[in-house]
Amino acid sequence: MDWTGKIFRFIFKSFLTTAFIIFVVGAGATCAFLVFQNMFDVSDTIVPSVIGYELNVAQEKLYNAGLNIYVSSEKFDERISRNKIITQDPASGATVKKNREVYVIVSKGSKVMALDIPDLINKELKEATVIIEEFGLILGRITYTNHFSVPKDVVIAQTPEPGNVNSNSKNVNLLVSKGPY
Repeated sequence: MDWTGKIFRFIFKSFLTTAFIIFVVGAGATCAFLVFQNMFDVSDTIVPSVIGYELNVAQEKLYNAGLNIYVSSEKFDERISRNKIITQDPASGATVKKNREVYVIVSKGSKVMALDIPDLINKELKEATVIIEEFGLILGRITYTNHFSVPKDVVIAQTPEPGNVNSNSKNVNLLVSKGPY
């Protein structure tokens, strides 16, 4: 009977040890779950609109909403002034998890070019068109009007004025005579 008692004590101790280990591991897992639950349960937020805002203002708006800003690129834009947001992704009004990045494209402003504009006044329209092309410019709007002293199909005025000009467009607009009334 002595050996059965030893076996019984060995099984009992093994059972207690195993139960204790399972209890400690289970209690640790439960505590870890409760402690780290807030780390993995990220709340949602609504993306604010930052299009048209200065970069620093957009960054503050996104930060206040719990989001991060990421400038994905910069582009020239004729309509939006320098250092303002052109586009954003995700779009405003979207529901996303906090701490997400919002990708934005920032305006470099309009592309200003130094142009040499030829004098086209008193030139025939055909000749003015050839000169515009030779200078690497683009024929813009042509407006016709009657003029008492300038013959038909001759340039009366132009925009921009002749000379060296800083412009964001290569267009040259012409006012052309239809002849006398």
